[in-house]
Amino acid sequence: MKFKFFRTFPIIVGLSILFGLAFSGLVVAPVFTSSIATASPGLVAYTPTEQHGRQIYLREGCVYCHSQQVRSVKADEPLSTSFGAAKAGDYYYDSPNALGTSRQGPDLSNEGRVWSKDYGDSAREYLIGHFKNPRAYNPQSIMPAYDYLSDSELSDLTDYMQALGAWKDHPPEETP
Repeated sequence: MKFKFFRTFPIIVGLSILFGLAFSGLVVAPVFTSSIATASPGLVAYTPTEQHGRQIYLREGCVYCHSQQVRSVKADEPLSTSFGAAKAGDYYYDSPNALGTSRQGPDLSNEGRVWSKDYGDSAREYLIGHFKNPRAYNPQSIMPAYDYLSDSELSDLTDYMQALGAWKDHPPEETP
């Protein structure tokens, strides 16, 4: 009797098949979906200094207080008006993702548009100063000071901040 197990434990077999189908549909299939597998138009890969800045961002735990995702919900309406809600392709080069776990500080997904490299040294100096002593810029800030970071690390972190959303020229077309 080759199939005695199937007749003896039909519920286990049925649940295993159901789990396999659900896993395939929820985990495996999205990997091959083209909207996830392609970068958003205009998105460029991080430079080595931006990538190092991203590693510093993750290492220092910035992701626990800052989000990098603008959602299409009423609470995020002020953020989404300028550049639209986030799309899966916006995170094509982010591994691991840094979407954030809460929003104690501002959302940083479009920080590169707010403090653009086009603004020159003044934007760069502001960001580095803010990292070193946030309360000098906002006395109410709960952000810790990162004055222990080296000048090179602060520069790379600033490069990363200025890269976030810098590729966005205008609000993306919304898909229904």
